[in-house]
Amino acid sequence: MRTSFPIRAGRAAAAVLLVLSSACTSMEKADGPVDLAQALQQRGYRLGETLRSLPSFALSGWSYIDEHHIQIDDGPGRVYLVKFTSPCPELAWADRIGYTTTAGTFSRMERILARDAGRPVSCPVGELYTLERMEKAPGP
Repeated sequence: MRTSFPIRAGRAAAAVLLVLSSACTSMEKADGPVDLAQALQQRGYRLGETLRSLPSFALSGWSYIDEHHIQIDDGPGRVYLVKFTSPCPELAWADRIGYTTTAGTFSRMERILARDAGRPVSCPVGELYTLERMEKAPGP
């Protein structure tokens, strides 16, 4: 999980900032990257429905999955997957991110913002999904 800070987004979008702490790890096996379904399963989630937007969004945490996806949290029990329109590997090392929002709604076509070695990073959001908590199998 991570937390919030101010970044200027420019144009009509208002920048919302987040300071997110805690280390971020990429999902990799010895023989290469783990596929998305496996990465989500390792975190205890499965992909849910596709969303157009998240109204009244307030980022409370995030974690890097791979260069195409991050997990974002919007308070207890509200977890989402962001899929980028193009690879965004710089987020693997970011400890803070921000995001653009239009009229208080986080939606496709917004951007996740960060800094990499002092350079601005802007990752365009292509898709949003809910993440559903997987039920744990009962023990023996």
